[in-house]
Amino acid sequence: MNAAVRDDAIARNPCQIPGAGSTKAKERNIATPEQVADLIRGITPRYRAAVVLAAWCGLRRGEVCSLRCEDVNLDKGTVWVRTNRVELLESTAAFDKEPKTEAGKREISVPPHVLVFLIEHAKEWAGTEYFFVGRDGARMRGNAVYQAFVRVRKKVGVDIAFHDLRHTGQSLAAAAGATLADLKKRLGHSSSAAANRYLHALDGRDAEVAKALSDLAARSSEVRSPARDERG
Repeated sequence: MNAAVRDDAIARNPCQIPGAGSTKAKERNIATPEQVADLIRGITPRYRAAVVLAAWCGLRRGEVCSLRCEDVNLDKGTVWVRTNRVELLESTAAFDKEPKTEAGKREISVPPHVLVFLIEHAKEWAGTEYFFVGRDGARMRGNAVYQAFVRVRKKVGVDIAFHDLRHTGQSLAAAAGATLADLKKRLGHSSSAAANRYLHALDGRDAEVAKALSDLAARSSEVRSPARDERG
């Protein structure tokens, strides 16, 4: 109806129910850094690097499974995301897909405190061509990552989906001081609206914000001291 108004097909939109034209996604769960650490420690070692890349670098499961060994630069501490592995439900068919936008192709810096897990993976479980492979040496399927994650989340007691790790990473990056431009780059989003959907309030963060405001006020009071006021 709004399009019809813009095209001068009708004079006025008869559909005027407030909020009817918008949808609100359900708030997703995110994990704390401690819970992420528990998931990494508890999962089968072959899949630890997958959790690291999802939680601390914001990779999708398909992006994890599409990584080639040449995309992982351990000396520089970065990973290059170039494609996304797509697997069809109830089928063995799978293919690599280009990102929807150029922003989806991106180089991501790995936090130094978890780079050790990628180094271990490269030494113990990486394939000759692809970074993630199964025990048979073939490319790892996303379902194998999913099943391993389901097992560990039950053991650890964290009620989140694997994709929620991506939300977790974005929120932790924001809490660490990343700008919206930084967040868009890490997730591979071209729009600010898309990046904002991955931001969530962290438990206890409001108290940190309140303290930071007090610190800001204290610094301001120091600058504007009584002595300075008397001097004008």
